[in-house]
Amino acid sequence: MKTIKSFDWILGIINEIIIVNEYYTVVFCGTEMKDILLDPVKSINSNFLDNFFDNTEKKLITGKIDSVLKKSEFDSLELKSLAKTLFFLPAKYNNIPHIIISTSEQILRTSRMEHELKKRIKELECLYNISSVFELTDNIEKALKESIYLLKNGFQFPENIKASIKIDNKIYGDKICKEDKIINSISKDIIVNGRERGRVQVCYFKEFNFVEEEDKLLKEITVLISEAIGKKDRINDIEHQRKLLLTKNKKLLELTEECGKSRKRLETLFNAITDTILVIDSNFNIEMTNKTEMEDSGNCYKKIFDRDQPCDSCPAIKTFKTKKATTTEIEISGQYYLLQAYPIFNNKGDVEKVLEISRNITKEKQIELQLLQTDKLASLGKLVSGIAHEINNPNTFIRGNIKIIKESFEDILPILDNLYENQKDLKIARLDYTIYKENIPTLVDDILNGANRIKKIVEDLRNFARKDEGLLTDKVNINNVINNSLRLVENQIKRHSKINLHLDPDIPDLMGSNQKLEQVIVNMLLNASDAIESNIGNISIHTNFDVSIRTIIIKIVDNGKGIDEKTIKSIFDPFFTTKRDQGGTGLGLSIVYGIIEEHKGTIEVESKEEIGTTFTISIPILNQES
Repeated sequence: MKTIKSFDWILGIINEIIIVNEYYTVVFCGTEMKDILLDPVKSINSNFLDNFFDNTEKKLITGKIDSVLKKSEFDSLELKSLAKTLFFLPAKYNNIPHIIISTSEQILRTSRMEHELKKRIKELECLYNISSVFELTDNIEKALKESIYLLKNGFQFPENIKASIKIDNKIYGDKICKEDKIINSISKDIIVNGRERGRVQVCYFKEFNFVEEEDKLLKEITVLISEAIGKKDRINDIEHQRKLLLTKNKKLLELTEECGKSRKRLETLFNAITDTILVIDSNFNIEMTNKTEMEDSGNCYKKIFDRDQPCDSCPAIKTFKTKKATTTEIEISGQYYLLQAYPIFNNKGDVEKVLEISRNITKEKQIELQLLQTDKLASLGKLVSGIAHEINNPNTFIRGNIKIIKESFEDILPILDNLYENQKDLKIARLDYTIYKENIPTLVDDILNGANRIKKIVEDLRNFARKDEGLLTDKVNINNVINNSLRLVENQIKRHSKINLHLDPDIPDLMGSNQKLEQVIVNMLLNASDAIESNIGNISIHTNFDVSIRTIIIKIVDNGKGIDEKTIKSIFDPFFTTKRDQGGTGLGLSIVYGIIEEHKGTIEVESKEEIGTTFTISIPILNQES
């Protein structure tokens, strides 16, 4: 069809037509047709047949009009009287049948145009209806069955057509056999996702030809069916995948729940372990830990020990190299740790990570060293007891004999005086008699005093070494404890210090352990002596009783080098010592603290560098009369 560029032809058609009703009355007449057919004298409402005088022509015209009205089909008649052909076209106006009559072929072209438009509308309706069927139903088989009827109606002669849709060896619509006498046939393949799934076929069994538009229509319908089947397949596939996913999701949820329970149990166990557990890589980066405060990041040596580099005896280094579990003990800043490292292998059998367990064993080490110290003290006690016994035996002879010697000198000196009267140059032991007489009694007294002093020291050593049952059942006089302790260490500390005693004589006794409290005073005095670096220092010991709080106060003051603030915070910690290079163990003040605490007391320290230190011990008297 050519594109219509002007509407002038419409005016031409109007001028070249006559419209008559079923009674042959003229209801409209164009100018040109009026000039050709109508009697100028007659009105427009006259009978159309009155314009013809030949009865034969009148009958022919009447027959054509009646035939066109009846069949509603286009027809024509050649009139010799006019030397023209009349064209008859059926029409309706307000549902009343009319006939359009013209001598122009343009009216024929207009009729054909209308016919073509109706065909196009028919094809579009066919496509629309088939599309709607597939859109409105999820049942693809039902849609295919309905599409056969709609497909046929899209062609010129549907009553003479057989049509079928074949999908995956299943046929919908008419069964077309080889025995059928097919005159004309067109078909299109149904392609879904690049694969041939079937065919749409339309056949004529009479002498009818398919026009180009019908071929295009079938192609469009085939594409529509292909897309619908592809969409349905995708929906089915999606639904299948959805069901699979739901099934897998259900299993996954069950597994997740089970894993959650297992994880919770493991976390409970993991977090219940007081030791620090880490998983580290070869660069010492923490990848997992049971300590929330550490987080899963950073280096293990920084997080645990606040170091800037790996520990010197790090077991993880050895485990990465040997692929074997390693255990070691390390000491950092006075704290002892037991480190255990276990290899974690990858698929190649290489150590990819290391599980490291860190346990602070400072308390265990303290107990171990205290047991060792106790064992040493027990051994020392046995040694002291043995030495005291060995010293005491000859000292007993000395003390016994010196008394006899002293008494004998009292008897001998009058005799020697008479001899000296007669012999002025008398010498005894190469000494002039006067010098001898003046000094020998003093020497004898000194020997006796020395023997008595040895006796007292031996008794003090025996008391110090006596086995302690750990019971606080002794009646303790603090002043006596101080004096006894002082005799044990006097020789050691008098080289550096003078001892000044300010002991309150009215201090009441308390229930406790003489031996343990002597150990406290001995340790305190030795520490005070060690703090004095000058030739001669001063150590003062004060005791008094605070009646208001029923507490015995002991103060030990020295004018030594003092203690800085940082050290004061740690002096009672086990194993803390500033004299490790001199053999210090760091247990002295820790043991002192424990003994005072055992007696429900307290110990405090005040110190200024280069001025001195004061230790104040407070021991309450519990449920006792003062």
